[in-house]
Amino acid sequence: MSDRHLSPLLSALTALLLPCLTATAQTGIAIDHDFGDWNPAGDLATADTVGPLVAAGFTTDAENLYFHLVYDRLVALDESWEPHGTRLGVDIDGNTSTGQIVGGFQGADIVVHLQDRYVSESNTNGTTEQHSLNDRYVRMAPTYGGEEHEVSLGRAVNGVPVAGTVRWTVRCGSGQQVSGEVALDNTPALAMATPLERAEGAEVRVAFWNMNRRLDEAPALEAMGRILQAVQPDVIGMSEVEDFSAAHVRDLLDGWLPLEGGSWHVAKDDWDLMVCSRWPITTEYPDIYRQFPVLVDAPWAGDLMVAASHLKCCNGAEQRRTEADEYMAFLRDAMTEGGDVDLPSKTPVVYGGDLNMVGPGWAMQTLLTGNIHDEVANGPDFAPDWDGTALRELTCLQSDRAMDYTWRNDNSSWGAGKLDYILVQDGVVKVLREFSLETSSMTAERRTQYGLEPGDDLQASDHYIVVADLKKRDRRPGTKPVQLKKAN
Repeated sequence: MSDRHLSPLLSALTALLLPCLTATAQTGIAIDHDFGDWNPAGDLATADTVGPLVAAGFTTDAENLYFHLVYDRLVALDESWEPHGTRLGVDIDGNTSTGQIVGGFQGADIVVHLQDRYVSESNTNGTTEQHSLNDRYVRMAPTYGGEEHEVSLGRAVNGVPVAGTVRWTVRCGSGQQVSGEVALDNTPALAMATPLERAEGAEVRVAFWNMNRRLDEAPALEAMGRILQAVQPDVIGMSEVEDFSAAHVRDLLDGWLPLEGGSWHVAKDDWDLMVCSRWPITTEYPDIYRQFPVLVDAPWAGDLMVAASHLKCCNGAEQRRTEADEYMAFLRDAMTEGGDVDLPSKTPVVYGGDLNMVGPGWAMQTLLTGNIHDEVANGPDFAPDWDGTALRELTCLQSDRAMDYTWRNDNSSWGAGKLDYILVQDGVVKVLREFSLETSSMTAERRTQYGLEPGDDLQASDHYIVVADLKKRDRRPGTKPVQLKKAN
């Protein structure tokens, strides 16, 4: 989608919208970069002038206030590489003479400054207090650049009353504004209680986890053990394990998840990535920068390729795109005859890990579609699924909360975000279950059921584990892959 023009869908949408400034409340919103749970005709109102902000909507449930934002270009809400200056204002006391002024909107008791990453709240004495996005439970999706976004704001922590109406506004830095008024809805938030057990019929459970270099810290190890015992993965792609040997990690896994008659198989690349498997790892490819594919002798007919990844952090959008190009060149080679690697047709490939996907999101588009940026260095575009389509990004909603963030640091100015991903070739595998695990959002009964503690999530790491249950679509008994040409 061009960053200079609206997509045909959004163009049609804005043409049909009535020029009103109200939105109808609804329930069942998940913060997950999937906008199908928003009703466009009822939830979006067009901005008052032409500019980057095209439309916005608002709704509530018993737990959160929700904003739906549409732009005419790629923006990342809590970043300034594409300046947007978006502010979200909410009047919770119905008094326009108190609170803050947001453009043409008066009386905002809460103002979320998305690009500058803080929340200002008005006090009864006429002053304002500043809080972090995390303090006020501001959650957003997507974490990287997009033309469409959704934001939630916790009700209880922000003093939103249990009944009545709220006035709301969205204002862009260049002057576009959308405002409305909605009756508060106390319908419970979208319920989540995903079973942690593997789905019926699953053949392989894969997981990816940034271990945050804590594999020698006793409290972290205890939390990691409880989480892995609850999740019971078959294959784990780890990142930020550069300070630890494969033998050290194997010994930990043998203690946490002992295998009858054997030990875990652990392969480490030349830096901070490992792949751990219940089954033998037959081939390793450590030469792809910040990405580590291996071949696993999976229980189905034919092998499984698992690629653990840890793309460049933070302001490294160009480097992430280069890294994505390099991996996709490897995958294209593996999926086509000739070259250095030959995978038998329909060998499933799973890619995942801490992708640090912030900024414009160029790398994600390459990884999903096979659209290579630097074709001179990395060769032509290709379809990265065996059926000639794009890869599928798994949502991996938290097991007990309708949110997709996998990284959280409550002491940071950066809001919680989705940094950890699983990408699959859904032309050759069925995804039977997927989730990430935030133990602090589970009920006490659910934690007891799985032997977990409330603080296990952030005690183990600042990243949550992401998990998927897979079943191969095309089983041809007796077939095994030929020996790959390039061995470690």
